[in-house]
Amino acid sequence: MEGKAVTRPKLLAVKERLNKAGVPWAIFAGAAASCYGSRREITDIDILVKREDLEKAKGALQDIDVKGFDIIASPRFFLDDEMIRRTNWKKVFGVVVPVTPVEDNIVFKAILQRGADQGKYDVEDIELMVKNEHLDLEYLWKRAKRWRAEKKATTLIQTMLQETRQNFERAEPGFNSTPA
Repeated sequence: MEGKAVTRPKLLAVKERLNKAGVPWAIFAGAAASCYGSRREITDIDILVKREDLEKAKGALQDIDVKGFDIIASPRFFLDDEMIRRTNWKKVFGVVVPVTPVEDNIVFKAILQRGADQGKYDVEDIELMVKNEHLDLEYLWKRAKRWRAEKKATTLIQTMLQETRQNFERAEPGFNSTPA
């Protein structure tokens, strides 16, 4: 998308239409990562909906320009009730929108692990989200298991958590990372 002037009106229209249609939705992937610490330019907005609401969502948006928006509810990625309960409200281009929980966004990006060769930065986004957000680790591991990503996500996420802990300990001498 070409900057705020083009994106903000489209995002407002998408938000209005989905809400009017009664479709639960949340932003995820790169745009969500920007809400949780990534500083890359947002080039598109991925919107997650429930599988049963995909056609309803597409119908609600059929007569407006949604270039740059992807409405997603695939067998692999879809909005579920747990995410809806834990949705965060963040600003994207000055518009307050529902955003998937950081833990779910980390798991989705850990599943994909796409790199710059694909024009994506999943691992870098995960690093920044881990660094900048307080994570509910119990929920993170539960969601990795729910999305059948334990093997793929666990090693990557544990390595990043360990690096973050080590960096913090170096920055804060005397810090004891073991609970008393």
